Amino acid sequence: MTSEQISKAVETIRNGGVVVYPTDTAYGLAVDATNPIAVKRLYEVKGRNFNKPVHVIFPSFVELNRVVKLNAPAKKIIQKLFPGPITIVLPLKKNSGTWKQLSSGSGTLGFRMPDHKVVKHIVKTLGRPITATSANRSGRVTCYTVKAIRAQFKKSKLKPDYYLNGGKLKQVKPSTIVAINDHKVAVLREGPISIETIRTALK
Repeated sequence: MTSEQISKAVETIRNGGVVVYPTDTAYGLAVDATNPIAVKRLYEVKGRNFNKPVHVIFPSFVELNRVVKLNAPAKKIIQKLFPGPITIVLPLKKNSGTWKQLSSGSGTLGFRMPDHKVVKHIVKTLGRPITATSANRSGRVTCYTVKAIRAQFKKSKLKPDYYLNGGKLKQVKPSTIVAINDHKVAVLREGPISIETIRTALK
């Protein structure tokens, strides 16, 4: 993967397109999370029900703090386990616009920061948050190669606009999901990071 290819991916996202990109778990689908037309297109390309939320990757914690209500437990997890295969779900500060759309009206938003240099480069260069949903058709298996992604979208009318090929990824479970509300911590999905590791991080 070249710097030119990554630049092309960033430009595609900036222009409202859908990009396939590698992460520390599986391949993901990225659009500009602040662009309502792009977010709508993401749901349509993936074939995802609009009632289901989509997680987000932020370019900085300053930007993150503008969108969600960061609390003490979340800050501990971020400090000790970010970047990595973990998603934190927190209450939104502003439940409107694309944030309402991406949260499916739940009032909460999931965010993560994959430990992958390509992802970090994309959000840093773009300067805006991107979506972090898996690069597969809704209800289909998770994809760890671009070839598998192309096969899933072969018969679809709508397809991703650009593919960043990071090769064959290790078949890692989807990220661990932790919801924190009023300092109550609940593990919604245990993935590569165990419940015990989260407990230790919160001490």
